[in-house]
Amino acid sequence: MNNRDAWYRGCRAGLALVALLAATACDRSGSADYFPLGGEQIWDYEIRRSIKGEQHTQRLLLTSLPTANIDGTEYFPQVRLDGRVDVFSRTRDGIERINFANSPTLPVLPAELKPKATWKAPGQILFLEITGAFHATFQERKKLTIDLDYVVEAMDDTVEVAAGSFTNCMRIKSTGSMFAGATLKEFLGISFIQIEQTEWYAPGVGLVKRVRKESTTPADWNNNFEQELMALN
Repeated sequence: MNNRDAWYRGCRAGLALVALLAATACDRSGSADYFPLGGEQIWDYEIRRSIKGEQHTQRLLLTSLPTANIDGTEYFPQVRLDGRVDVFSRTRDGIERINFANSPTLPVLPAELKPKATWKAPGQILFLEITGAFHATFQERKKLTIDLDYVVEAMDDTVEVAAGSFTNCMRIKSTGSMFAGATLKEFLGISFIQIEQTEWYAPGVGLVKRVRKESTTPADWNNNFEQELMALN
């Protein structure tokens, strides 16, 4: 097991750092950063969904753990209440989410953020998180991704959420569509999926609001998704 995998297993076990790497922890919070990494913060979100005529509400807590410099690369972990750990890194290309299954890293935000900046990234299909009666097929469907096109629409929005009023927010629009393929056609009767999403990021805070609409053909699984920052500690 290499150093990075040992550290990641330590994070998943609920440790800030495994003993091997404890001396490498550091703090790199940035007040002007739209996706703060490092430091010790807790983001408390409320998620609201409307799907198949039903309303679903849940809370999402993200806690940043101490960072680690492993073999010359700096890693920034965040842990969720269910024990899932997301790990990010900052490179010259921007912020990326690390995949520890030897798959390609996923771009989160590019290094240069300005109006009309564009990029592409695969994203999860969120309505699949709450579908399926059989665990095995549900887990397989949940792995499906959709390619999204991102564009920075503004850098000066003001956003009102439960956590407060945030100024100079960056607004990002993303869109994507795909033919569903055999898996979704067989299990859910879906032939086509279209996504429209808008996100707002506040300097020094990160994501404060997300509004997303997932439309399906037929419309049985249309999903309206909202994520709102309730508190930042």
